[in-house]
Amino acid sequence: TRMRGWRTCSMDFQPFFTLGDLWESFKEWSAYGAGVPLVLDGNESVVQYYVPYLSAVQIYADSSRTTMRQG
Repeated sequence: TRMRGWRTCSMDFQPFFTLGDLWESFKEWSAYGAGVPLVLDGNESVVQYYVPYLSAVQIYADSSRTTMRQG
């Protein structure tokens, strides 16, 4: 993944990455996705897996489209 950036009018550096960079970062990980070790409650260790196809769904979820269920 490459770190890219652009400068605003005030000359501040604003880092960003492209969606292609995100997909490229998943290229060498396992079929389970990217394993990220986490420590829960200060003592329990788990590995949480992130996969690109689920992550993309989360990134591009349309929050303006809500469904109302009447029961």
